[in-house]
Amino acid sequence: MRHSCFFTAISIALLGISGCKMADTGPTGINPASNVDYSLPTFTLQDREGLEPVLKYTVFRDVYRGVEPLVAGNDNGLAAELREHLDAFLNTVPTQSGTDYISTRNPVDLMNEVIRSGQVDNFNEGRRLMVSSIRDNRAATYNTPANQVLTRFSEYNSDENTPPEDRAWIYRMLDWTYNANMGKVFRAMLFVATPPAQTTSATPEIASASWSGRYAKETFSATGFNMPEYSATSFEGRSRGKVELLQEFVALQRDTLILTEASGVSVNGTEPDCVRAVFQYNTSRVKVFISKDKPSNSPNNCGNQTEGEQVLEYDIVTIDTRQ
Repeated sequence: MRHSCFFTAISIALLGISGCKMADTGPTGINPASNVDYSLPTFTLQDREGLEPVLKYTVFRDVYRGVEPLVAGNDNGLAAELREHLDAFLNTVPTQSGTDYISTRNPVDLMNEVIRSGQVDNFNEGRRLMVSSIRDNRAATYNTPANQVLTRFSEYNSDENTPPEDRAWIYRMLDWTYNANMGKVFRAMLFVATPPAQTTSATPEIASASWSGRYAKETFSATGFNMPEYSATSFEGRSRGKVELLQEFVALQRDTLILTEASGVSVNGTEPDCVRAVFQYNTSRVKVFISKDKPSNSPNNCGNQTEGEQVLEYDIVTIDTRQ
């Protein structure tokens, strides 16, 4: 698929298998990553009265809201189809209108929120390492696999219907890297779900998930929310294929949502197994490309189709934060 080399790099470079040749930073100093075993009352994120909102930081919220057509019906039902598909991965509770969600429960947003809110000292240490490295203009890395450590989140106030494997989430990799040559901070994480003893309707759809992003050194902070310049999110489902979201928060203000090996998604009366929706927020418009049974290297695969091959295009509601 025609994803940029940059997105490939931020998705897998920190796993050491990138095909994009990022400069060797030659990390120096001590890697402070350690085992983290952190308990939370719930893995579910929702806005609570009297507390700072958290849903505005969740990864898929712009796409979830932004797929809404400016004129009702111009989407040919696509908005409802995409949201229903994403609901299975994000474990969301939609609003009454269905155009937003009031809660979500997924490993990417939970990790991002724990980091943003400064709940884990070792994660805070990793961010402070990046800030000091920026100040001293030296390369540095916080990396859990290098230290043979893991991150485990446990939920101690689970709903009685929550299966055991969904009460403890294990992250195989968490990494911050400062590339002094580029003047950029990179962060990446990898989650792998515990296999269920028996698959039931309560078994979470996500089998594995990853997130990676690039930050400008000028705005990177050891506390609070850091807005990435670019990010890549990937979910591997148990039965509904894969979901990938590539986000550009600078210049173009564009998101690209890609569904592969998908099932049960209807677009213009057909059921493709590949869907690519490109959201151009600064013009409030979305273009949708689809394919069925086309290999990933085929020019007819939805990920490789070009301008003019979209099957659907329409004006979307304005997302104020992405203008």
